[in-house]
Amino acid sequence: MQREVALLTPENIYVRYRVAGLASRFLARLIDVLIQFLLLVVVYGLLLLVQKRLNVLHLGLADISDAIAALLMFAIVFVYAVFFEMLWGGRTPGKRLLGLRVVRDGGRPITLLASVIRNALLFVDLGILPPIYVVGFPAFLFLFLSPSCKRIGDYAAGTLVIVEEDLTLTANTQPTVSKEVERFMGVVKNLDRLTPEEYQLIRRFLARRETMSLAAFAGTADGLARPLLAKLEIDTPIYYQLQFAHLLEAIVRRYADERGLL
Repeated sequence: MQREVALLTPENIYVRYRVAGLASRFLARLIDVLIQFLLLVVVYGLLLLVQKRLNVLHLGLADISDAIAALLMFAIVFVYAVFFEMLWGGRTPGKRLLGLRVVRDGGRPITLLASVIRNALLFVDLGILPPIYVVGFPAFLFLFLSPSCKRIGDYAAGTLVIVEEDLTLTANTQPTVSKEVERFMGVVKNLDRLTPEEYQLIRRFLARRETMSLAAFAGTADGLARPLLAKLEIDTPIYYQLQFAHLLEAIVRRYADERGLL
């Protein structure tokens, strides 16, 4: 059964997300573990070659190479997830392949502290630290019983793993630009002030237009667009509420086009 959660954004707009389930999270973790294993094999092989070279040269640097090896192993095992979650906004390679993302409760982007906490407690979730020795049982129990499919690390860090919808606004999904959107694209400016989080929020909203009533869609667009009019200093008349949605689409298209995202 799919689970959904409604999160209140900083703009006081409720957005519904589909929560990542046990199966998708397990597959994402499996992909990441396989990548980490391959990295460990490569690093271990390279270090063996380096140590052999040092022994041949009689440089006596075995202790230094061992320390470097320990640091690299630590980074692959412990820093891997934190690094990618910061680099890709809550996504590791496994989560990215399966369309998952870690966000904070409330839908805000994950922070470094939250990422460190949730990943540091992964070993408790996996049951490989005392007093729990049943591998994987704590995480499975919490993910199965939690209404929002959270493990121990998620509860401690205040995070949530969601399923990202297909939000790509390409010619395949929207082949034409309406005259209303085209008109607004001509007045949109100051897009350097638009944050990546705001851009993603607008895309998520526009992608759900088919699932919302016209009144709800127009009203939500109103709430999202009004703060952006002031922030981006866009001075253009709005004659009816639905035009706010056209303005949002124009903002997304201009933002993506200028950054080569479309």
